[in-house]
Amino acid sequence: MIRIFAIVMGLISLLSINHAVVAAAAQKGWNEAGVRVGFQEGSRNEYFRQYDAFAVYGLPWEWRNDSGWGAATNLEISAGALQGGEEIAFMAAVGPGVSINKHGKGLALDLGISIDIIDRCRFVRQNFGGNVLFGAYMGLSYLFENGIKIGYRVVHISNGKIFYPNGTPNPGLDTHVVGVAWNF
Repeated sequence: MIRIFAIVMGLISLLSINHAVVAAAAQKGWNEAGVRVGFQEGSRNEYFRQYDAFAVYGLPWEWRNDSGWGAATNLEISAGALQGGEEIAFMAAVGPGVSINKHGKGLALDLGISIDIIDRCRFVRQNFGGNVLFGAYMGLSYLFENGIKIGYRVVHISNGKIFYPNGTPNPGLDTHVVGVAWNF
């Protein structure tokens, strides 16, 4: 997680070279909704798939240089299913993110973290160790002029052994996720 924030801060620093970085009030409020599907990276004990619907709330902070490139903050919520083998769990997540883009249009680098809740932590061959998980993602998205946005991200979830005693399993899960959204 620290690496993700270091990358974000490094990119913001690069954006500010030779240009003044200004803090501005971003477009806050609900500004995006969509659906995603994810597939497990590699094979472990059990093959997982993830399906969710999500919405993005723009937070009131962004930093831009004179050319329009910069970072905008947001809060993302999602709800859906995590399927492992024949078993399905309800999964919900909420967390902050940063989108590095040029005034929201075109290509963007998206980074974020989340707290994830699943209603089942044990599947046939994999035990996540608890119902509260932590997530982190990094991906690319492209916003078209008509408001449609497509994206790809790599997502990691695990229990982080923060709420759970030593000896609790912490296998984690890495997924490749693709999605489509509508910006309004």
